[in-house]
Amino acid sequence: MKADKKNWSSFWMDDAFDIEFKSKETNTVDYTKLAATQRAIANFVNIVTGKQIPVKFQGNSSYTDGQTVTIGTKLDGVNFDPAVGLALHEGSHIAFTDFDMLKSNTYRLKDSKLAAIAILHDSANADLLENDYMVIKDLLNWIEDRRIDLLIYKTAPGYRVYYEAMYDKYFNDKVIDDALQKRIKNQETVDDYLFHVINFTNPNRDLATLSKLTDIWNLINLKDIQRLKSTSDSALLAIQVYKVIKTAVGEAKSQTEEQTEAPANKIPGNGNESGDESGDGMESAEGESVSSNDEDGSDLNGDAVADDNIDDDSDDVNDNDSQSNKLDAKAQKQLERLEKIIKQQKDFINGDTKKTGRMTKTDSAIVNAIRESGTEARTVKIENKYGAIVESTTFVIKKLTSSIICSLPNLFQNGAANDINGTINREGSYYRRIAQRHDAVMRGIQLGKQLGNKLQLRNSDRSLKTTRLQTGKIDRRLVAQLGFNNDNVFHRIVTDRYKNYFIHISIDASGSMDSNNKFAQSLTSAVAIAQAASMTTGIRVQISIRGTSDSISGTRHDQCVTIYAYDSAHDKMSKIKNYFKYLDTYGCTPEGVSFKSIQSDIQKDAKGDEIIFINYSDGMPSEVSGINYNSIDYTRKVINEFKAMGIGIISYFVESYHGYDSVLDKFKYMYGQDSQFINPENMTEISKTINSKFLEVAIN
Repeated sequence: MKADKKNWSSFWMDDAFDIEFKSKETNTVDYTKLAATQRAIANFVNIVTGKQIPVKFQGNSSYTDGQTVTIGTKLDGVNFDPAVGLALHEGSHIAFTDFDMLKSNTYRLKDSKLAAIAILHDSANADLLENDYMVIKDLLNWIEDRRIDLLIYKTAPGYRVYYEAMYDKYFNDKVIDDALQKRIKNQETVDDYLFHVINFTNPNRDLATLSKLTDIWNLINLKDIQRLKSTSDSALLAIQVYKVIKTAVGEAKSQTEEQTEAPANKIPGNGNESGDESGDGMESAEGESVSSNDEDGSDLNGDAVADDNIDDDSDDVNDNDSQSNKLDAKAQKQLERLEKIIKQQKDFINGDTKKTGRMTKTDSAIVNAIRESGTEARTVKIENKYGAIVESTTFVIKKLTSSIICSLPNLFQNGAANDINGTINREGSYYRRIAQRHDAVMRGIQLGKQLGNKLQLRNSDRSLKTTRLQTGKIDRRLVAQLGFNNDNVFHRIVTDRYKNYFIHISIDASGSMDSNNKFAQSLTSAVAIAQAASMTTGIRVQISIRGTSDSISGTRHDQCVTIYAYDSAHDKMSKIKNYFKYLDTYGCTPEGVSFKSIQSDIQKDAKGDEIIFINYSDGMPSEVSGINYNSIDYTRKVINEFKAMGIGIISYFVESYHGYDSVLDKFKYMYGQDSQFINPENMTEISKTINSKFLEVAIN
């Protein structure tokens, strides 16, 4: 039964699933959607196999090397379900197939230490030749596929539809159906036997087509294929099947040779009894004897023989020739199509399936980088100036990695990829800019150590011991007083510990922050806080930067992109030293949209600890994604939501001068009255505001 044409994957994909994974506007690859799909397929494979098996898109082939699953396919609505089925199929091989046995093309004993292969070389198989092993390999792969697929099919019924879609694509083609029904592959040859065996799962199979197909069908016994418990069992069965095929082919060959050597039978109607070459008759493909000249005066090729009216009938004869040629051309085209499908089936069995929609190496690298970094496309709802609720797509890169830096150069320092790869010109301007950013980071670490020394008091507990109580733990020093009618020999110790804090630092990475070195100064300040927190206990620090870009989705509109650059729960300070020098400004100021996109992350990551949100920015928020809305009011709305969640807000307006009262008023309107202009490298100023917020949060 063929799988329904409906895409089962549409249950967990969005409404745009049935189109190619490209931007409608620019026809460029939607990398986040591909990466999300890759993660979803990998999750399927991991659930089914119980192993963490990497799944990647690369090139135009789909296969497994025993450790990873590679999918090379045009992932649109038509091909996606078969791709999922293929990934499950390949992943199940990693879980259940013995790849050591499959490494040798000829299964020679010297290439494998497995005892199961030794049976290929015992006396009972002494007649097997080099080419025989290649056929056995095809049979082994097919039998192993049946064993593995049925195992998954029965143990994970929720994934059956994907397997069915895969089989529809590779084994239930109409051309195969027609070939089986018309018995086109009806010669007693190895290739024809392989064709029928490979298509035993097709309901149009006809076991009467070849002499030994029924014997092979009974020998394989698909209904009880689970009796095979290992790849070795599959190999032994493949040998047995091949011996039957080889016997059938040998018998057919002997019979043909005997018929060739024996005198030809008399062909009725031609008067030739000897059967020598002087006869005019021949035998048809159906085995019927026919005359070279039939009653209507034409030979077997459809050409007219001598006739008094030959000139008058020549046009009709030519028409017949033309029709015959058309039929021959159609038959030849069908045969070519059949051979193409057969090759596709064999490629599938051998793990060498070729796909359409090839991804370039660059696209593949970007998709893998986005997947590894946990990049997600998220939807933020915004009320526009007309009162309507519209949606804005935002992107959150959850983990800063070297691959994401190299793959999305528009978001990072020019030359970052070359520096990571060791090919940058160390005398060039790109390297000097990276070096300057590195100096700012190292200055932050130095300042952070000074700040950290002031926070060391957080590591000490304050304990108060109260004695001579009527309840509590026994104070050993007072036990002797029990004989003097003193029952107050108990004590209690009360220990005061500082609360745990979760600090998320969000830095404006818009283009204006690059002027007057404001972005570098903000990084210095954020790094200092992270360094100080690393020297004490109970403080988790996250650092993110925010801006806008069109480099991920491929649209013409800049969309909010937030990058998680550091998380002390997972990262060491060495990550700041190695990667922060590549951080750079990009796009405009998304403010509230960025905050909203990570709101749920902050609440989840805090795990019940007290939360402080620190903002660095140098101006007013801008609109994103072409949406006409009041960005100042929207930012205020999101910040108020944060406050309602119990999040303490610290907002620094990074500027070296004062005097713009109207700007500061709007800034305070968004973030609160304690928002202020600061010099981000003034650690005294920073520590005062943070300690004040610690105290405020603790009291509340």
